[in-house]
Amino acid sequence: MEIKEAIIHGFEKEAQSYQVEVKPRLENSPLDDMMNHLGEEVLKAYGRRSNSNGTFDANETAYPFSKLMREYHQENSGLVEFSLEACELIAAQMRQSYLSTGGYAFFIRYENQGQDWLLVLMLKLKPGTSINPDTLELLTSLSFDISHLHEAARINLEKWAEEEQPYLSFIKKSNGKEDVTKYFRLALGCTEYTDSKFNTEQVVEALDAYCQENDIVGEARQEARRKLHDYFDEKYNSEDKSVNLVALSAMIDDINPESFYHYIKDNDVPVSDVFTPTKSVYGRLKRIKRKFGNVAVSFDVEDVLRDNVDYDEENEVLYIRNIPESLIQEVRRAKGDE
Repeated sequence: MEIKEAIIHGFEKEAQSYQVEVKPRLENSPLDDMMNHLGEEVLKAYGRRSNSNGTFDANETAYPFSKLMREYHQENSGLVEFSLEACELIAAQMRQSYLSTGGYAFFIRYENQGQDWLLVLMLKLKPGTSINPDTLELLTSLSFDISHLHEAARINLEKWAEEEQPYLSFIKKSNGKEDVTKYFRLALGCTEYTDSKFNTEQVVEALDAYCQENDIVGEARQEARRKLHDYFDEKYNSEDKSVNLVALSAMIDDINPESFYHYIKDNDVPVSDVFTPTKSVYGRLKRIKRKFGNVAVSFDVEDVLRDNVDYDEENEVLYIRNIPESLIQEVRRAKGDE
C-alpha cells in the first residue's frame, strides 16, 4: 500500500441533535509514519467489515458526490477542495439524522496491487489510558476507534472511470435496528449492486482459488464444490433465497468456519455478504455444458469422477465411455459405414 495523498476533516455533532459544524483542514495531511500506520490499520479493518458492493446513483443532481469526484480525478480540483465539498454533502445528511454523531472524515488515496483507490470513512474517538514516562502517572488519552468502523466506502478509480461495475464497496449495517449510519451512504450516493449472476460467479471462482492456495485437492476439493452447490441450491429454493457469506464459509470448512470468508475479504473479492444465487451459474458445479461449433456436450461432474468422461491432454481429445449402442449405430450410419 502506497499512500498518494490524504486529509482529515472534523465534524461536531451530538446525538439527538440536528446541529452540525464542519471543522475543515485547509491542506493535505502529512504523509509520515503516523499516517502510514493509520492507513494500514483502517484498510485492514475495512477489508474485514465491508459487506456490500455497488455503484453511485446515476442522478448526479440529487447525489453529486460522483460529479465532485470526477472533477478531482480529472485534476480539475485538488484533494482539499474535493474533500471539503464532500464534507458539506455528509454534513447535510447528518443534519437529517437525529441520532448520528460527529467524528472525523478521512479521505485517503492510495495505490495497492497496481490499482488506484480512494477510501472515504468516518472515524470516531475512544478514550484510553496512557502513562507519563517521567512521572509514571497515568494519563487519559484519545485515539481513533478503528475496531468499530461503520461508515466507510472505497472506490476503484480505474474501474469507476471505465464504468466497469461494481467499482464501489461499502459497509452497510446488517441487523434490523435503525441504521444511524445511513446518512453516510446517502451523502455519497451509494447504491447496492444486486447482480446475482456476478456475485455467484465471484464466489465460485473464489472457492477454486481458495482451494488452490490452501492445497485442497482431490476428494477434499470435490467435497467443497459439492457443499457450495448444495448450499446455493438450498437457498435458491428457500423462501428468502438469500446466501450469507459467513454461513457459507462455515459450511465449506466447519473446522475453520471463517477461513473462506476471510480469504474473500483479504483478497478484495467484489462480492456482497448477502445475495441471491443464480442457478445457471452454480449449476456448473454439478453439470458441465459447452457448445463449440456445431458440437454440444453436456454431462454431470459425477460422470467425470466415475471416469465415464475424461480428457486426454496430450492429444486434446474428450473421451466418453459406456456409450449406448443406439448412439454408436447413429454415428456409424452418419459416416456411411452401415
